[in-house]
Amino acid sequence: MTDILGQSSDRARPNLRNSLPASYAPQAVASVQRERALSDPVRDTLLERVRAQLAPGPDGYADLERVAERLFMSGRTLKRRLHERGTTFRTMLDDARFRQARQLLENPDLDIQQVAIALGYRDPACFTRAFRRWSGRTPSQVRAERKTANRTGSSAG
Repeated sequence: MTDILGQSSDRARPNLRNSLPASYAPQAVASVQRERALSDPVRDTLLERVRAQLAPGPDGYADLERVAERLFMSGRTLKRRLHERGTTFRTMLDDARFRQARQLLENPDLDIQQVAIALGYRDPACFTRAFRRWSGRTPSQVRAERKTANRTGSSAG
């Protein structure tokens, strides 16, 4: 096929893959991801996106700066946007830890210290205080209540 100048289309349009530097691809992908994150059509998905980033990883929970970076914004911007929605990063992190704590406490093979470590607490006493702040009860009380409920439920059936 020839273009209007009579040249072959292949020569008129150089192969873009070969003309771009190899380092461009990761930058292009990051740019597209950044644009998608910033131009999200549903504004309130920010809370969902932050929650998704608050899953515990091998290094524990991500801090504010790391979550902000993953969402392609500064920590200060993330703080401001969360404040506009009536919450804080600390509140969201506590909610994530509380959800996971309840799940872990259902496993009778894990002691309180193991649960605390899994949630990123070095000292089980700090975890116990945080859990009491979240729920009004200690982890041991929650476990005891579950045991009682399970015994009552299995006796009734």
